[in-house]
Amino acid sequence: MLNLKTLKVLILEENNLLKLTTNSLDINNPEITYKVITKDKMLKSRIATALSNTNEIALVIKSGLVVNLKNKDLPTKSKLKKYHMAVSRYGVFTDHERVKEHYQYSSEKLNKKVLDLSIFIINPKKWKTVPEKDSGAVRDKKLLYMPRYMNHKDDILFEEESTAAIDAFNYGVLGEQALIHNYLGPINRKNINVLEIYAYCFDKLLPYLKGVPKKETTRITSLANKTLTKIKNTREKMHYVHHK
Repeated sequence: MLNLKTLKVLILEENNLLKLTTNSLDINNPEITYKVITKDKMLKSRIATALSNTNEIALVIKSGLVVNLKNKDLPTKSKLKKYHMAVSRYGVFTDHERVKEHYQYSSEKLNKKVLDLSIFIINPKKWKTVPEKDSGAVRDKKLLYMPRYMNHKDDILFEEESTAAIDAFNYGVLGEQALIHNYLGPINRKNINVLEIYAYCFDKLLPYLKGVPKKETTRITSLANKTLTKIKNTREKMHYVHHK
């Protein structure tokens, strides 16, 4: 398995939420040494930025994601060496037998080929050239897909209320064991709905707010209070029942 003490981690500073990510790593994974790629050092492509900053397998994270890594839940190094990248799909349920059908009713109409590059693991030794842009860069590349709980992210189906409440609740329960909490969309929007309160574990962001700008701290605290009052206890109890 990957050794967190030697795992290379690159953080891409793309917003005002850098401290949310660095605080979470400092608290949850103090054994990890990470490198922040500042806005002025970012290239147009996230993949190119990563390849320009590492010669070895690295976890690449966009600022604003909360991280709590566990060795047992990460792919082994020997497995990662077989792939260009480990990635997750932008549409959380585009590979789900039932829920994937709902994307045809959403504004984005996603399919499982659309990727989320806010987090990925890259293996530079498999890349012969550095892409100028992310679009089309992985078309002929061998990809390993991350499980949903690794990148617990926001999704258009919840934002547009295009799926059932039970799907949102079950997804929220899955967030209890997530390695990454990735809620940049709701943080940057003015309003959220009930499905999003069920689906996202905003309360998991609260321990990492030190140094986060006041505007973003106020927004995250407001979101967390919604989950704390409406769903947190039920979500935790259901997770315990399934994993005791």
